Amino acid sequence: MRSNSRTNLSLVCVLVLFAALAWALTFCAARDLQNEKSDGEKPNGNSKCYVCHPILKTEDISTDHLDIGITCDECHGPSIEHMHDEMLMTKPDLLFGRAEVERMCSNPTCHKPGGDRYVYGEQDHKDQAAIKAFYKKWLHRVRPNGRFISTSSVCTDCHGTHNIVEELETDSDEKNWLTAFNGRDLTGWRASGAASWTCRRGQLIGTAGTNGKGGTLWTNAVYEDYLLAVTFRATWPIHAGIWLRAEGSRLGPRVEIFENRKAAAFTGSIWVPVKGLALLNMREDLIDRESWNTISVKVEGNRFQVWLNGEEVGVILTSGPAKGKIGLHIETLPVGAVREPPLLYVREVLIQKLGNPEKETPTISKD
Repeated sequence: MRSNSRTNLSLVCVLVLFAALAWALTFCAARDLQNEKSDGEKPNGNSKCYVCHPILKTEDISTDHLDIGITCDECHGPSIEHMHDEMLMTKPDLLFGRAEVERMCSNPTCHKPGGDRYVYGEQDHKDQAAIKAFYKKWLHRVRPNGRFISTSSVCTDCHGTHNIVEELETDSDEKNWLTAFNGRDLTGWRASGAASWTCRRGQLIGTAGTNGKGGTLWTNAVYEDYLLAVTFRATWPIHAGIWLRAEGSRLGPRVEIFENRKAAAFTGSIWVPVKGLALLNMREDLIDRESWNTISVKVEGNRFQVWLNGEEVGVILTSGPAKGKIGLHIETLPVGAVREPPLLYVREVLIQKLGNPEKETPTISKD
C-alpha cells in the first residue's frame, strides 16, 4: 500500500511540475509578444510575411499600402497554408493575374471612385492635363519598373507590383526607343524556316507552317548591347521565344514563351543552345494567359537580364556572339500533335541601344 501511495504521489508531483513549466513558458511567450508590440509594430502588420519575404519591408507597393492600413492579408487573404509552408509551394489564397488587376484595385474597400479609401491624387487621376502629360511622356515606352505603357495599361503598369528588385534603367531623356515593328508590314524583318508571319490590325501574327514546322522572324538590323521590350499574347499551349543575338549559324540565348511543367519552367526562362535551360522562371502566376504581357530584356556584354510584366526573372552570364539579330521564334509542333497550330500575337517590339549605335545590314542568316 505504501509503495502504491508513493507512486501516486510521485505522479502527482510530476504532473504539477509539468503544469508549472507550461504556465511559465506561456507567460514568457506572452511577455515577449507584448514587448514586440511595444516596439512600435502595427497590431495588424505584415511581420509574419516578412519572415520569408523581407523585401516587403522596403518595396514601395507594400509600404505605401501599409501606411494607409492595408496589409498583405487584405489583398491575398489569410493564406494560412502558404504561411506555414516553409518551401512556399502553397500559393497565397488569392493571386491576381493581369486581367484581374483593375477589378482587385477598384474593389469597394480600396480605390473605387467615391469610396472611403479613394486615395487617387488630384494630380494623378482627375487632372486630365496631368494624364495627357503622362501619356505624352510614357505611351509606347517602358517605365523604370519594366512595364510597357499602352492605352490599355492596367494599374500595376504605372504603379508597379511586388518583387521589383531593381529598376530597369533607361535613358528616357537622351535616347529614344526604336520601334522595330511599324504595325503595318514586315519592313525591317525577314523570315527563315517554315513558320508563317502576317500583319493584321496593328499586330504581328506568327504560327507554325506546313506540318507544324517552326521558324523565326529576324530583324535586318544587328544589335550589340540594348534594352528590349516585346509585348505579346498567345493561344495556349504554345512554344515560342525571342532570340537575343544571332550571327549567321551562331545563336545566342532565347527567352522562352512556353509552359514546361516537367521542368517546372514557365515564360521568361532562358534557353541557351547546347546548354539547355540556363534560367528557370518557376512562377506560373507571372504570365497572363488571357491578355497582353511584356518581356523586357537587358543585354550587355555576356550578361542577360529578364523581366516578365515588370517582375525580374533573373540574370545569366553566358558566352556567345557579341552582336547579332533579334528573332521572334515559333517552335516546331511535337510529332503527332493533333490540334490547330498556336498563334503568337506581337503588338510592340521596342529597342533602346546601349553604347555605340549598331549598323543596319541588308543580309539575313540563311539558317
